[in-house]
Amino acid sequence: MSAYERVSVDAAPEATVSALREALRSRGITEYVVVDHGHDMAAAGAPGFAAWTLVFGSPAAGAKLLARDLEAAVDIPLRLAVVAREPGRSEIVLRDMRSLLRDDLGDLADAFTAVLWELAAHVRDELER
Repeated sequence: MSAYERVSVDAAPEATVSALREALRSRGITEYVVVDHGHDMAAAGAPGFAAWTLVFGSPAAGAKLLARDLEAAVDIPLRLAVVAREPGRSEIVLRDMRSLLRDDLGDLADAFTAVLWELAAHVRDELER
């Protein structure tokens, strides 16, 4: 069983990354970085995979988590990956935050996971209209 959950999107990965970035902006969620793994790998002379990681979060939500467990800083900000499995299609990949945070932080883990799922489903629905 994989630790990763996937949302299939009937759109090229570049369009999916762009739509996710716009969804973050429109919700006032802070985007910290977008890692283009394929670009970076190719620049290092390695095979380049069509994969991106978006790193983002809400400082206010992060503060609530860190107030309860400062070591949880290793598991935030949030991340979504976009990968290309076949031409013209992509997958948004996420991890249930309960797999990262302690059991007593389940309420916050569930809230964070809900944000990830909502973003992924919104982008899928927007791109497949």
